[in-house]
Amino acid sequence: MEAVADINEAYQVLNELKKRADHDLTGHVWRWRQAPGYAPGGVNFDEFGFGFEDIFGELFGRGRAGRRVAQRGEDLEYRLSLDFIQSVKGTETEITIPRQTRAETLKVRIPPGVVTGSRVRVAGKGGEGLAGGPPGDLYILLAVRPHPYFRRENKDIYLDVPITLKEALIGAEIEVPTIDGPVRIKVPPGTQAGQMLRIKGKGVYGRERGNEYAVVKIMVPGKIDDRSREIIEEFESRNPYEPRKGLW
Repeated sequence: MEAVADINEAYQVLNELKKRADHDLTGHVWRWRQAPGYAPGGVNFDEFGFGFEDIFGELFGRGRAGRRVAQRGEDLEYRLSLDFIQSVKGTETEITIPRQTRAETLKVRIPPGVVTGSRVRVAGKGGEGLAGGPPGDLYILLAVRPHPYFRRENKDIYLDVPITLKEALIGAEIEVPTIDGPVRIKVPPGTQAGQMLRIKGKGVYGRERGNEYAVVKIMVPGKIDDRSREIIEEFESRNPYEPRKGLW
């Protein structure tokens, strides 16, 4: 009885839609139907390639002659959080997708260079199709967690590197981290605060790999003794310079 009531209700809805279409179609479609060769009257759904019973059939997932209509499965979205190193180097990970009857575990490859908001498509792993239709796709929506000291700009990676006053003045060889592990670089004599020292080929992975830039931060002691103060005074008198000259 419930099914009969549903069918009757569907017919009533479709009849009402047809009445409204007959009454409301004015504009372009109405003028087209008044062109030579068309008799006045309401909308004939058969002239659009489908009949009234086809609309009714679609409501119940069936086409003409009661055949079920093949439908593509819906696309699914899965949110995945990555750490910074995984995002710049790429990674392979397993995810679990809930299904109607069981959970499915998939191994997916995340390409290098992704950022927050990137989507990775896994073809054919979305919702199941109906009546023999193809499955939808799975889209993995990525979010990248920030790194404690690396930061990224396009394909390059930046790192603040503190150095001493002595290292800045006379130069040094220091160790700095990269996404592939620590490397040693040279600090040239006379290095200025904010100067960037390039470490070639240590940036984001890809066909053309980026670089890493060590951004120099010159650190000075918070307190000095009297003898150190005398030495600094002597140093400046022997090496006079005006760092603000010509700036304003």
